[in-house]
Amino acid sequence: MAIALATGTGNRAHAEDQIEQTLSEAGKVWYDKYCTPCHGAGGAPGKAMYSAIKQPVDLRIYVERRRKFPAADWLAVLADSRPGGVHAHVWRDIRRAQAGTPATAASARGVVSEIARYIASIQTK
Repeated sequence: MAIALATGTGNRAHAEDQIEQTLSEAGKVWYDKYCTPCHGAGGAPGKAMYSAIKQPVDLRIYVERRRKFPAADWLAVLADSRPGGVHAHVWRDIRRAQAGTPATAASARGVVSEIARYIASIQTK
């Protein structure tokens, strides 16, 4: 503890935690707007279903089910490399909503990134 205090690593870790929490809270706002209609409030099952197994998607156990956070899937959404994907219409909605902002594409990617942070934060341990 004394070493952490002397080197400032405790303060840096606390600041990083605060930043992550703030981004996650912002992600919840975006999640509520864009994701809740299909995925349910707080990641609880909504009407979205896994097509292969016909079971509701529960985003609170997303990582447990996949063994890791599917970062590649989120990056594909950010890159718009799956225009026919299940979330393509949401990505278009986000881009349209951010169209009036400076650096539109960067703003839209930020929204999706914050949603990903929120979903990571609601994982059950």
